Amino acid sequence: MNAKNLISPEFPVLSLDDSGEKALRIMSEYRVFHLPLIQRDNYIALISEDDLLDWDTPEEPLSLAEFVNFRPAVFEHRHPFDAIKMAKEFNLSVIPVVDQHNHFSGVITADGLFGYLADNNGIKADGSIFTLEMESRNYSLSEIARICESNDISIISLTVQNKNEQGIIVVTIKVNQNDIQSLIATFQRFNYNVTEIFGTEPRKEQVQYNYDMLMHYINL
Repeated sequence: MNAKNLISPEFPVLSLDDSGEKALRIMSEYRVFHLPLIQRDNYIALISEDDLLDWDTPEEPLSLAEFVNFRPAVFEHRHPFDAIKMAKEFNLSVIPVVDQHNHFSGVITADGLFGYLADNNGIKADGSIFTLEMESRNYSLSEIARICESNDISIISLTVQNKNEQGIIVVTIKVNQNDIQSLIATFQRFNYNVTEIFGTEPRKEQVQYNYDMLMHYINL
């Protein structure tokens, strides 16, 4: 999978002869805030809605605009993560894709990126999610995987996020089981700081125990 595989087919582009007003109409129609400006097959710039709205003469062609100098793009052979990073860094609604000669290949939309993440990050799979907080120097993927495997649980996806400049990280883990009470207990036994748990279902015997205790309390 590379960036080229995520290109949205038949997505509109702008030419130097198009006016700012036309660009705004297309953005409104497609519900985006950016459109690529193309000359022949060459990628010229990415036009933003903000620049168009600030333009004093939007009825003029884009060839006369002074803001045609913003050129973010991802190479078509790069991993989709590079497109996601660029979209986040520049707050883009579309990400232009080019080949090694700067020839325009197409755009990746925000919806396309969301779809990729949903299909490839274990989001659709059943299971539970929990987070661990630790110092980065203590992070060991092999140990985390070993603890999960010792509980007959497999990791579906794992992400690491820097929490602050002091080297604290948050590890978000999705596993293939709904009942992870024993897994959480194992992590805590190994002195891991489990900060959040999502989607956990208690064991049936625990539910029965809680029910029995409630009935006992009611009958007092």
